[in-house]
Amino acid sequence: MNDVLVAIKASDQDFEWYPTTDEMISVVARKIPMNAESIMDIGAGDGRVLMALAKKCEDAELYGIEKSLGLVQVQDKRIIPVGTEMYEQNLSALPVQYIFCNPPYSDYEEWTRKIISEGYARKAYLVIPQRWSESNLIADALHSREATANVIYSGDFSAGDRQSRAKIDIVEIVYKSDNSYRRDWKSCVADPFDQWFDQNIDMFDKVKEKRDPDESKNFAERIALKLRGTDIEEMVESYQEHYNKLEKNYRAIFQLDGELLLEVGVNKDTVRQGLKKKLRGLKVTYWGILFDRLDSITSRLTTKSRKQLLDKLVANNTIDFTVKNALAIGLWAINNVNEYLDDQLVELFKELATFEGASNYKSNQKTWVKHYWRYNADDHSHFKLDYRIVTSKWKAMYDGGYSQYEYPGDLHSNCHDMIADMTAVFSNLGFKVFDLHSKSREWKRGKWQNFTDISGETVFQVKGFLNGNLHIRVMPSAMQALNIKAAQLLKWVGSIEEIVEEMNIDKPTAEKYFNWNQYITVNNLPLLQGSVEVPSELPEPDEDTVSIASAELSQIEMF
Repeated sequence: MNDVLVAIKASDQDFEWYPTTDEMISVVARKIPMNAESIMDIGAGDGRVLMALAKKCEDAELYGIEKSLGLVQVQDKRIIPVGTEMYEQNLSALPVQYIFCNPPYSDYEEWTRKIISEGYARKAYLVIPQRWSESNLIADALHSREATANVIYSGDFSAGDRQSRAKIDIVEIVYKSDNSYRRDWKSCVADPFDQWFDQNIDMFDKVKEKRDPDESKNFAERIALKLRGTDIEEMVESYQEHYNKLEKNYRAIFQLDGELLLEVGVNKDTVRQGLKKKLRGLKVTYWGILFDRLDSITSRLTTKSRKQLLDKLVANNTIDFTVKNALAIGLWAINNVNEYLDDQLVELFKELATFEGASNYKSNQKTWVKHYWRYNADDHSHFKLDYRIVTSKWKAMYDGGYSQYEYPGDLHSNCHDMIADMTAVFSNLGFKVFDLHSKSREWKRGKWQNFTDISGETVFQVKGFLNGNLHIRVMPSAMQALNIKAAQLLKWVGSIEEIVEEMNIDKPTAEKYFNWNQYITVNNLPLLQGSVEVPSELPEPDEDTVSIASAELSQIEMF
């Protein structure tokens, strides 16, 4: 060993090397298991320590980083050199189970920081001065990696080949792990590159900090909440801000190095398609919010009809969200909404129909079989619904599983949709529900929830059960109205007299709802009232088609 020291001094490659003593080696060797897969020595010297640590680990891969080429030349062939200058190595890209290092003492603090910060290992063993415990640099590195440091030996080099009484500790660094027993140790240990990326590329964390505190809300819900109570011009201004931000961010992508973008899978077509998708989604979001705020229209539509109407609107994603386009779209919506009103009433009537909750017309002599009804209900005709109904959903009440987001207020979303549909259809029949929205309520199993009109009279009641059943009770007059209008639309009856005879309904009620007009006109929408001249045909929504003052647009009937 002394010959080696003389040789490296002669070649001016003595980098403050204090050879590790046999006692120190034996302490670390006891910590490394026989089944170790890999060991790396940073500052490996002549490889003597690494070979001693791996003596009982015959299959372990051995790696060394050593600056002195003279020492590298005398290392065992089993040791694979992975670098010479420690500071030039990215240790996070050199995963090994165990790291050993006896660093130069004049620079031990920075070596220790780098090994802790970048090391991709289960554990590292460092021979360092005892004053390490006072180092803020080392403490910060341990904190950033959520690693722990344990002293497993204290001593000096008084018995070493290069003697010194400097007091040292052998410190065991234990990197953060999920403590699992998977065979692939790398999947158990936190990847230092991931942690470095998170700490240095913090833009995503900043986005989280800026977001609405209620993380359960999606983008559209957050924007709708932000725009509550605003007028059309403010909505358009908000849309334009989001649009400009998208454009700016996508332009910024191409200020990066082109070769780097290609290497990480970013190319012109990818960005083009991404921007198209984001812009279309932005338009859909804002048009959807506007539709939700056009209560004179949307309150008359069921969830399915509303989606179909909105899908029609955004089918051509070139239409931009502007003040003048909002008027044109309002006109277009009125021209289209009426086609849904009849269909959605019939759909709700059939959805509420169950074997137990329906009864034949007087002249209907068909024999009902429950099995037949369940699978062929569309073939059965000329029946009316009872005002008490039990309908079965796949889920109704929240059962404590992992999908609570599907249960606003502990009631499943599909049940909320049915309640919204009943609200729309009964309101169109003159039984306007003004009560609290079902999603804003706390639902309890087997407890009735009332949905009332402006006078406080109950239009219908709903309660849910864990087995998926929804129990519904409807105001008798409201159910009569639904039965009459459905019969008329399905052409099961052709006159008021038939209603009275077949459905056992009194003549005044039959007359009222047989002639009931549920359609809306321009006069139903405050947006189109006032001094605005409404065109007979819907114009194309561009800058030259419609002229309207912002004060007139602010007349939109809002929630």
